[in-house]
Amino acid sequence: MSTEPHALLWSKKSNCFHIEPLQTTVDNGLRFFRSNSTNDYLVIAIGTRDECGAKADELRPVLREREEVRRLFGTE
Repeated sequence: MSTEPHALLWSKKSNCFHIEPLQTTVDNGLRFFRSNSTNDYLVIAIGTRDECGAKADELRPVLREREEVRRLFGTE
C-alpha cells in the first residue's frame, strides 16, 4: 500500500470524482494560477490512494442522487 499523499477531487459539471497524487493537484493549481484560469475540480479530501478511494465510495451515493435529480428535473 502506497502512503504517497493523494487528493480526491470532485467535478460539479461532470458529477464525478477523480483521484490523483497530491503533487499533481498542486502542479495543476499552479498552472491554472499562472494562466489566470480555473477548472471545475475541487479538492474534497487528502489521504493515501486507498483512503481517497474509500471516501469516494462513501460519497458516491450523493453523486447518484444528484444525477437522478438532474435526469428528472433538469436542474442541479
